[in-house]
Amino acid sequence: MSEHSTPSHTLSPSSSRLAHRAWSPSQAHDQPALTVWVLHGILGSKQNWTRFSQRLHEAHPELLIRAFDLRCHGDSEGFSAPHTVRGCAQDLITEAALLGAPDVLIGHSFGGKVALAYGAKVAAQGAPLKALWTLDSPLEASPRPGHGEVAQVIETCARLPMPQPSRRALSQALTHQGLSLGIAQWMTTNLKPSPQGGFEWRFDITGIQELMRDYWRLDAWALLGVISQRTRLYLLRAEHGMRWSEASAERLAQVAPHANSPVLSNSGHWVHIDQPEALLELISASLKAL
Repeated sequence: MSEHSTPSHTLSPSSSRLAHRAWSPSQAHDQPALTVWVLHGILGSKQNWTRFSQRLHEAHPELLIRAFDLRCHGDSEGFSAPHTVRGCAQDLITEAALLGAPDVLIGHSFGGKVALAYGAKVAAQGAPLKALWTLDSPLEASPRPGHGEVAQVIETCARLPMPQPSRRALSQALTHQGLSLGIAQWMTTNLKPSPQGGFEWRFDITGIQELMRDYWRLDAWALLGVISQRTRLYLLRAEHGMRWSEASAERLAQVAPHANSPVLSNSGHWVHIDQPEALLELISASLKAL
């Protein structure tokens, strides 16, 4: 954190509010030049994006940055079903009315579709975002919803009896179910102490399953067509992440010719972990252009 930065702090939800962590403008700036909101992917949390958000604030101490826990994740509890991408976007609309609306929205993977849903909604209300980033977030609906590594992790987590006696016990149980040691160890960061003793999930696994089904059902191309052309669109693709087909690239040029689609080289899906400096440079340059 830069020497002029206001320390970050965490706000917990009440009455179905979203929890978030904020980095305020430095004392040299009376008002934030821009407000930037950061959204994690499925099974993630604001904690996963703390380091990146802090680095972004160090580079731009004039910003107000908020990293959120989406519903059913982290400390954002008590939200009623149905759990959908558009429901997540409406949660952000509620927060914007209370906290002040963001100028820039950055969403990773699942959070990318949430960002697009929010961007479409505020554009229809006549209050478009200045910029919107999706980070390795496919636009298409899937004919096989729930396939892939993320689905395997979610299904495995749903099967495990909770609470688990220790983080180590959870890691061993996940690897026994066929998950890699790296994923198993990462999943131990999603635990919290259980009132019954041991540890339980910090997220709502049933709600997350519902969110993922809706994520794969939702065709974000329709959202893209609603977002105002006044919003600078950046649809980042990771070189080794969720690949876009040539047909998708051609379709993007037709549906949103004003959109940028940078490729993050030498990165897998977890862009903020694989290439944090390169990602920071790309987003930082886009902020300077606003």
